[in-house]
Order: sequence, then C-alpha cells, then structure tokens
Amino acid sequence: MRRFFKKAVFILSLATVFLPALVFATTITLEPSTAQRKIGGKVRMYIYVNDADSLISMGVKVSFAASVLQVVEASKYEDFNNGWLMDGDGNPATTGDQYADPAVAIDNTGGTVAMFGGRLTGTTTVGLSGKVLLGWIVFSGVANGNSPINVDLFKYHPDDPAETFDNFVKLNGSVDEPTNIPGQLGYLCVRDDACVGDINASGKVFYDDYALFNAAWNSKFGDANYNPACDLDGDGHIFYSDYALFNADWNKSCPSCPPPM
Repeated sequence: MRRFFKKAVFILSLATVFLPALVFATTITLEPSTAQRKIGGKVRMYIYVNDADSLISMGVKVSFAASVLQVVEASKYEDFNNGWLMDGDGNPATTGDQYADPAVAIDNTGGTVAMFGGRLTGTTTVGLSGKVLLGWIVFSGVANGNSPINVDLFKYHPDDPAETFDNFVKLNGSVDEPTNIPGQLGYLCVRDDACVGDINASGKVFYDDYALFNAAWNSKFGDANYNPACDLDGDGHIFYSDYALFNADWNKSCPSCPPPM
C-alpha cells in the first residue's frame, strides 16, 4: 500500500509539471440578460467582459429590435483612477466625444448601439483584469413584442473611418477577443401583461424575487449590493419607484419571455 501511495504521488507530481495551465477565454455578459416591461418601461442593461487579462481596449456593437425597443441612454464606462477612459480622445475633461462619431453611437432606426475605445493614460504598466464593466444601455419599450439582444465586435478608427483597429487588446499587444460573440446574449419582452417584478425570470413574482429585491434595497449603481435586475425603472437606483412596480406584480403568474439563446 505504501509503495502504491508513493507511485500515485509521483504520477500526480508529473501531471502538475507537464499538464498545461488552464486558460480562461474572455466572454461578454449582459446584466440583466432578460426582463419583461410594459410599453414605456425601462431596462438598464450592463455590458461586462469576463476573465480579462490586462485589457486596454474594447469595441462592441449591441443590436436590438427597433420596432420593440428604443435606446434612451447609453454610456461607456470610465474609471479615472485606473486610467480606463472610454472616450475617443482619452481626455476625461471632454464628454462630447463619448461616441467619437454620431454614426457609431445610438442608431434607433437600425437598432444598434456601438461602443469602442479604451486607453490607459499616464501609465504603461497596468491593464484591467477580471470582470470589467464596458458600459450600459437603457432601453425603453415602445411596442409589444420580443427583442433578442445580440452583441458583436465593433472595430472603428476615430480619425479614419476607412481604417479599423483591433479591440480587446491586452497590454502586451496581443488580442483577446471574447469567444461568445457574435451571439445572442439577452432577450427583452414588451407586453401589456408583462411581469416587471419577475426578477429571477421564474414565471412568478414571489418570495424568491422579494429576497433579491430586499437585498438590493436602496442601492445605487456602484454599490456592492446593487443588482441591475432589481432596478425595475432603469434609473440606476433601487428605491420606492421600483418597489411600487414590484408590489403591483406581487404573486402574479407571468407570461413566458423567451430566454437567451
């Protein structure tokens, strides 16, 4: 038995030496990825890249059904403390170039929002890693219907539209594009009988939804307990207006909303 044990330890040691390290590819996620709203209701959807490694640039294009949804607000995220400046010229003092060209910003006719950029000002040794917020979009329901939310790469040169540059570039210059785009990453439903309070998309507004809502109560975007799925009016703050929407749907059985593909 002792000889077998020593042999097993030796084999495990060899595996540790010779097996390649696990590599995690970047992916894009939407939070929340699905929701129901009535006409005029809003959804604030955040765009994240996961498992980033020293990321210094990004570029995504989000597509939606313009007959069902319209965009009322969209912004790329900026983190001044880490030099993550998501505007065209990298100058935090300028906000008018949040989208370097109107043609690559919000297109409510074609049903797209394009976001690109990212640079680290004042440092050459730091990139953003882990789960990185890229930006957010606030959708408003304009007609009953279902809208897939698709995400694709977006490559654009702010000074020369005929040229493109790689996005999702790491500090060492290599490209680490997310593996799950292009793809349908979310789904929003607009209907007269929508269940706004179905936070966990279970098909009923009940105690499990209340537990999520209660945990996020009185939180704002940036707070540790902020949950965008509980931000039922899409204003970035979970408070009494959200509670009124939630309470109106209490114990309600919900119509089906197709989940993300």
